[in-house]
Amino acid sequence: MNFEPATTLTEQIADHLGAEIISGRLKPATRIQELKVAGELGVSRGSVREALLILEARHLIEIVPRRGAVVSAMESKEIVDFYEVYSGLQMLCYARLAEQENPDLDAARAALGAMRAAVAAEDDDGVLKARGDYLLGSLAAVRSHYLCSVLRNLVPAGLRVARMADAHPAYDARDTVRYHQALLDAVLGHEEERVRELVRAFHGREVRLVLGCSTIDG
Repeated sequence: MNFEPATTLTEQIADHLGAEIISGRLKPATRIQELKVAGELGVSRGSVREALLILEARHLIEIVPRRGAVVSAMESKEIVDFYEVYSGLQMLCYARLAEQENPDLDAARAALGAMRAAVAAEDDDGVLKARGDYLLGSLAAVRSHYLCSVLRNLVPAGLRVARMADAHPAYDARDTVRYHQALLDAVLGHEEERVRELVRAFHGREVRLVLGCSTIDG
């Protein structure tokens, strides 16, 4: 696979490796070898090294002394801790949007449309991408540099855990669409408490699904 500079080459490499981790194709504790990745993607080893720093900031890998980069573990306690922070920041994000008179949520609306189409096509990857686009599109309208910066770096790890949830028999992608529609309606209706309730309930159920999967903790 060859990459052409679009955003930046480093970000393209990071996005590619991140997608492999989120999908589960790169398992926890897998070592990511710079030289091998550089050869497979036709890029320099330095570009791969920079991409690994981005992945570390996105909480998808750990850079371990004498071992290099390894895919980070997501075990029960870590998942619970992560969701507490991730859902809390989303509550703050969407509550702030609900305070605005007319927030620009066109990107979130477009992502919701893509999510519906992906669910209809039974495209799990498409649903996951639309979830990320919905949140990132919402962040564009939040007037808080620090909140956006922190939450943006958590999105890939959030999608990774969401991918684990859809392995549970009780998971239904249509619930995901209903949640995102209800959240959009609550934001546009300036219902701050409703926003918090929706985020808390959805992510609370999702973490229970993840913890109920046999793949967690071995």
